Amino acid sequence: MIRYIATALLLVLTLAALAAPAAAETRIDCPLPQVTRTITDNLPSGWWTTPVANRLSETKVMNIGGKPTLMCIYGSSGSIQREAPVGQQCRAVTGGFTCSGPTLQAPAPSVQIAPQQPAQPAPQQAGPVTFSTGALSVRQTHLFDLDRGVMDQQPAADLWFEAKTAQELYLTPRNGAAMSVSGTRNRGKAGCASGRYSGGSLPLAKLPVGTYICVKTNEKRISEFRINGLSNGTLSLGYTTWQ
Repeated sequence: MIRYIATALLLVLTLAALAAPAAAETRIDCPLPQVTRTITDNLPSGWWTTPVANRLSETKVMNIGGKPTLMCIYGSSGSIQREAPVGQQCRAVTGGFTCSGPTLQAPAPSVQIAPQQPAQPAPQQAGPVTFSTGALSVRQTHLFDLDRGVMDQQPAADLWFEAKTAQELYLTPRNGAAMSVSGTRNRGKAGCASGRYSGGSLPLAKLPVGTYICVKTNEKRISEFRINGLSNGTLSLGYTTWQ
């Protein structure tokens, strides 16, 4: 009798397990590999801002307003977020989230109908990836490298702050680098890639503060810098070099 009850109980548990809804697991990726933070307010004449670009650094599942929220964090550039799918349990993984929840099994249809193929979304275009960015203060006669933002590295230097006299100053490419003057507008990587480059020297007398210059570095990267000032023999600039 006891054996009969145990067998019946096992059968009931088996049927209950088969009837339970299956848990489907889905992947939700963060939509952007990199974001850029900048100031959008109108600035007075003579003032400018340098955008800060950061790649995806962390993912978290947070409770915001009583609702589970998926958060993609991009270092000091900030974060983007969305609510978790209703009824789904989500956990953070590299590059996004994995969510799972009950999926009810529908009865098999008596007539098979070919499903309509959904329209394929356009592939996302990845933005330019920053290799290095920052500010440099270069004294007369010194060399500087725009691949890594360092100075006086002779074999790696891209430009030379040449001083023939105290007033006759030049920017001179070194080690196979080349320059292209953009004027007073920021061209970015795409604009610089199509520029006309030269390996010749540029006189600073013709490059006022606010001038943007594109550079093809000696390591074959695209870079762009802005002349921010020239005072007491020191050239101040802000630069970004892309992969």
